[in-house]
Amino acid sequence: MKKIIQYICAATGLLLMLSACQEDVVIINPDVTHERSTEGVETTSGKGHLNSKICPESKIVLLSIGDPTLEGRDEDDLGRKDELSFILPKALEKDITLKIAMEEAYANNETMTDGGSYTSYVVKVFREEHKIKSTGSDFNIPGNNGLGNNLLINGGSEAIVTIRAGERKSEKVELLFKRENLQGQFTYLFPIQAIDTETGELLEEIYYLVNPVEEKNLTGEKPCTMISYIDTEVMNPLIAGQFTISIDYYDSDYEQTTLYKGPLLDILNVRTAFLKEAHGRAELTYTADMEYVLKNRARYLKPMQEKGLKVCLAIMGGGTGLGFANLTDVQISDFVAQVQTAVSLYDLDGVNLWDKEAGYGKEGMAPVNNTSYAKLIKALKSAMPDKLLTLVDTRETTEVLCEEQAGIRVGDYLDYAWSSLGDILAPYEPDATIRPLAGVPEKKYGTIFLKDMAVMSQDEQMNLMENTILGEYMNMMRFTPLSGTDVIVGADIPYMDYGKEGVWNDPWATWATCKYPIPEDFSYFTSTQVEVPYSVRDYYMFQKDW
Repeated sequence: MKKIIQYICAATGLLLMLSACQEDVVIINPDVTHERSTEGVETTSGKGHLNSKICPESKIVLLSIGDPTLEGRDEDDLGRKDELSFILPKALEKDITLKIAMEEAYANNETMTDGGSYTSYVVKVFREEHKIKSTGSDFNIPGNNGLGNNLLINGGSEAIVTIRAGERKSEKVELLFKRENLQGQFTYLFPIQAIDTETGELLEEIYYLVNPVEEKNLTGEKPCTMISYIDTEVMNPLIAGQFTISIDYYDSDYEQTTLYKGPLLDILNVRTAFLKEAHGRAELTYTADMEYVLKNRARYLKPMQEKGLKVCLAIMGGGTGLGFANLTDVQISDFVAQVQTAVSLYDLDGVNLWDKEAGYGKEGMAPVNNTSYAKLIKALKSAMPDKLLTLVDTRETTEVLCEEQAGIRVGDYLDYAWSSLGDILAPYEPDATIRPLAGVPEKKYGTIFLKDMAVMSQDEQMNLMENTILGEYMNMMRFTPLSGTDVIVGADIPYMDYGKEGVWNDPWATWATCKYPIPEDFSYFTSTQVEVPYSVRDYYMFQKDW
């Protein structure tokens, strides 16, 4: 198991030193909403809402508009456009005319009677109302002139739209966020209002958080698949799409060639959903935070998917004594139908199965059996062949999956599998004492699950290091990663904390570098860097905001 020791060094050392058997699914009851609305909270009440084309159904729109100083930019490329329309909850009996604009006092950064900036006041209220915690100098204004000159609404400062009697939706209004005078290290708040021109009543407001950071173009091919989790009880999932990774090759003359530059993560597992027993059924349920994120997927998930990140639902045990490993065939069919409905309803890219905390052995619950988990895996993939299906190899209930069960090789249905957070499993090593999951190829199995080092005590970190060969750590870049896997998985993405800024992103860079071993003569080498934008460096910026 020598490679295991080497790989632990590569993944953690740098961090420490730097700081159904059934073919057809029978839909018994596919309801996953439990008779609750599936619409976003902003669209189920109120007097109407402003709807963005870029991020529909969301009251907050995150927008990157590009660095104004970028060389080679077309003179006509002034900024980023979006379209807004106002949608009523129901048609009215008479026409209604609306003014779409930024509040004039905000747009012009007027001074309040107490001498303070009205813009600063609005930003403060916005932060408090939406629980955005930030200590950096974001939401700034360019100079002292306000943001009015950086937003064109139908080519001017405002637009007048009318919704005719019997209709619900206004014509579209074009927004142009101009790059001029915006600085890349800041985020800017553009609040846009819908005002009833007859009564002067504010009907709705939508907020644009604009960051003039250029979108990174994809370069080269990434040597691995990078997967992580997000705990919606703590974090806004959008943080997952903020990181990029750059892998550069240097020859003997130190000439640089970029091998890959692009998004860090390929798959994000959002959690948590549960399998729970309810009156004999295997029922799919969620935490309140997970349910909120799903219902507001347009804001929290869709922007990442549009950039190519696959978003999957992490399903775990619900503590009721029923889990993946003790289901009946009827329960499997029922549960698969619910999962299939959820994936379709919330436009997800797949499912991750993590069989922990099911509470097996509870009185009245069936015992664990050898075939249930395999049947569930086959039934899920058969029902959703175009969706990702991944599994956490806990060995508590997955050991039986190392052999065919009911004629099922789970590797024929799984896209990826990986070691659980608490274990380092190396089933493909020559001296391995455990077997791989049946049919799962070596390159599709993640041996190491990168822990969140920020939550480990110093003693735990040192104990991990004492189990490695420290002398070989210094030469870790020469090592080929354990088992030749092309999969690396990390624990929940944490928010940035003071003094711990690199504890999550540094191990990813180390692992990727190890995919390019340094020769004995050091005639060339590869360097990897995870790039963290200002939006993430601003501590706690991506705490959940609901």
